[in-house]
Amino acid sequence: PYDSPIEDLFAYHFVKYASDRAAITPQVKVETLCGRFVLDFLLSGADGSRIAVECDGKEFHDFSRDEWRDAMILGEGHVDAIYRLRGADIVHNVVCALYVMSRLDQSLFSDRGLINLNTLAPMNLRDAEIAQDASLLDFSERNDGEIARLWLYVRRYHVPNGGRRF
Repeated sequence: PYDSPIEDLFAYHFVKYASDRAAITPQVKVETLCGRFVLDFLLSGADGSRIAVECDGKEFHDFSRDEWRDAMILGEGHVDAIYRLRGADIVHNVVCALYVMSRLDQSLFSDRGLINLNTLAPMNLRDAEIAQDASLLDFSERNDGEIARLWLYVRRYHVPNGGRRF
């Protein structure tokens, strides 16, 4: 029912771990000074947090344009954070991506979901230091001779001192 296969896959996995007090709303339109943008998903946490998730297929996204777009959306206070997930990570590492999200925005997830994600996440990801003000997580794991890599961007409305605002 979503706009792309990677959005279907993200939603399918997110709801398995989500809190029953969290909401997932697809294709949310937001107005900014520079025009209207459409968020792939708006996740609303039990604590009132508003988290946007962008499912970035390789052929449809440009880093500079996405950074500018995110700054417009965050700057006008439409959301508290924007997560950008690569399509490849949604297909191959969705549990790892959700695990990182659960560490940074716990209110989106149920107690059981948190336990399950912690059980399913690779040990070296569980042991990794994930700072609350993280903006880019680039995580690699060797698995049966192959390297699994998770690349996740997080931009927040509140930027720590010294952090990049745009």
